Amino acid sequence: MKKSVAITLGVVIVGAGSWIGATWYTGKRIEESSQRHLAEANEKLAKLTPLFGLRIDQLKYDRSLFSTQARYGLSLVKNDKSPDAMPAGMIEFDAVIEHGPFPKTALSRGAIAPKLAFVHAEVAKTDNLKEVFALTKDISPLISDAMVSYSGTTTSTAKIAPVSTALQGNSIDFSGMVITGSFDRTLRAVVAHGVMDKLAIDGSKSNDPVIMSIAGLTMDVNSRMGKFGVSMGDSDLKIKRIDVTRKGDDVKLSLDNFGYGVKLSEDDKSINMQAAYQTGDITVNDVPLGNGQAVIKLAKLDGQAVKQLSDTYNQLLRQYMAQTEDEGLKDEQFQAMLDSAGKLLAGNPSFSIDPISWKTGKGESKLNFTLDLANPPDVKNLTPQEIAAKAIKRIDATLIISKPMVQDLVAQYAVKKEGLTPEKAAEDADQTVRQMSGMAEMFNVGKNDGDNIVGKFTFADGMGNLNGKEIPADELFSGLLGAAGMNSMGDDEEESMPGMSEQEPAEGATPAVGVMQDFSLDTVSALLDDMGITANKQDGDEGPVLILDPGTTGASDLRLEFLCNDFTEKCLDLVMTATYKTKKPMSLKTINSWNQEYRWTRAYLDNKNQAVLQMDMNAEGGIGKDNLQILLNTFISIAEDFNEAAQAAPAK
Repeated sequence: MKKSVAITLGVVIVGAGSWIGATWYTGKRIEESSQRHLAEANEKLAKLTPLFGLRIDQLKYDRSLFSTQARYGLSLVKNDKSPDAMPAGMIEFDAVIEHGPFPKTALSRGAIAPKLAFVHAEVAKTDNLKEVFALTKDISPLISDAMVSYSGTTTSTAKIAPVSTALQGNSIDFSGMVITGSFDRTLRAVVAHGVMDKLAIDGSKSNDPVIMSIAGLTMDVNSRMGKFGVSMGDSDLKIKRIDVTRKGDDVKLSLDNFGYGVKLSEDDKSINMQAAYQTGDITVNDVPLGNGQAVIKLAKLDGQAVKQLSDTYNQLLRQYMAQTEDEGLKDEQFQAMLDSAGKLLAGNPSFSIDPISWKTGKGESKLNFTLDLANPPDVKNLTPQEIAAKAIKRIDATLIISKPMVQDLVAQYAVKKEGLTPEKAAEDADQTVRQMSGMAEMFNVGKNDGDNIVGKFTFADGMGNLNGKEIPADELFSGLLGAAGMNSMGDDEEESMPGMSEQEPAEGATPAVGVMQDFSLDTVSALLDDMGITANKQDGDEGPVLILDPGTTGASDLRLEFLCNDFTEKCLDLVMTATYKTKKPMSLKTINSWNQEYRWTRAYLDNKNQAVLQMDMNAEGGIGKDNLQILLNTFISIAEDFNEAAQAAPAK
């Protein structure tokens, strides 16, 4: 019995001695490594910005057997580039480091496995931070607890203190924030989750009066260092609700369920990125605007080129901020950026919007866009126009605008902001959407497809196509680059003669393909046939007359008259006329209002008190077939609106 007690006592003594020895060794190891880690941290902080330095100093380090009491100070270090108003002083942190392998606080929290240390740190109350501690009611503004394993993995919890204060009628109410996470030194991997319940700011008594509140904010990060030296992983930000009121500007906005997320991934050669934005219901001045989303993707980005571009850009930025630019070095850096850009394009990267969409209870509008790129050869010897044409491999874009959605938003705004009755607002909104639809057709930016206006653009193999109309690459990019001021004329290009319109060919020149110098009966008839409009020919006083099927216009008579020159036999003018028989004559007030609003047509009463709508078209100087078809379509659309106005208007 005595022998077993002695053995047990010996085991306990050996175990206790081993624990104390391990604890002493761990404390010594922590002290030795802390200086190395401090130097590494200061080296990284010094590179953050050239405008000033950041430095951490160890102010106290008292090591005992089981724990260490330490204090550190974080300060700004001025240099000749620093702003004059940069704050002085130091932010000090107190740290209690419990030595492993079994720190008592770690054990009390259920961490049974051996740990290198448990570290409790918090911002210390000093003269520099008296005002901050007053806001937090003497609670340290930042407190963190961290468990450090022998492998270099750290798990931590940080708390930002709540703040609630009021001054001169303005107030701040901040719930505080909790951030939990882990860091793996070997993989340079970070996982973090942050939660904030509320931030409310009432600045209604300030010079710029605003009231704002943010509720239910969460942040998540899950990243690691990738093989190309760029962090890979996911990051997300979500906010349950945002409210903003600016009484001076009469703005009241609320937003539910806002979200933002970025995903970075890689394979053996490339980096891919996706950024997604999402909003719940948005309300502005009590008008519900709906909800939306946007997904933007970058794919097949050469990993090494991305890293090189990032490093070179950061070097240039630091040099600029420090005002130490070296022109020779800058040229080398720009050349390096161009080389990296070439490597990026050589991988045929792609950019896509998939999609941007906006949705209400009445419909959804959205844009899908894809751009595939290539590396143009011999860039130095190409013009900007040629570079654009060769660098763009493919474009595919589709825009869908919901007419009921737009009409509903316009009507709601008119009721809330302009005080119109719902009936009048709906009527005006309907007219607005009809005008928008007609203009989309006129300028060939979209086609009417039931309840939607649909615009499609594609580009491939040197040819663009906008809603069925082909656009050669040289014409497309010369227009775009010219609008951007990048399409300067070459030495061998002739300048336009003063006074000569770009749309008018010089005397004796061959007219452009698809451009009519006058109106041909056969050409116009063919266009009408393409539009699905039946036409019967009659002879008129000044040329042929086509009697058209009224279709959905509601007209009792719809015709197209050619006005021709007796000597040249050319028909330079077309007049499209719609006549309406109504139970009661249309009022002059309604006609005047119509003529004020619709500038492409004119309305009047004929000698039989019938309402008449007319539009003139002229071919002098040339008119494209596509443009003529757009004008014809526009008149048909406007004639439908006029029919409603004519039938609804009472006689006075």
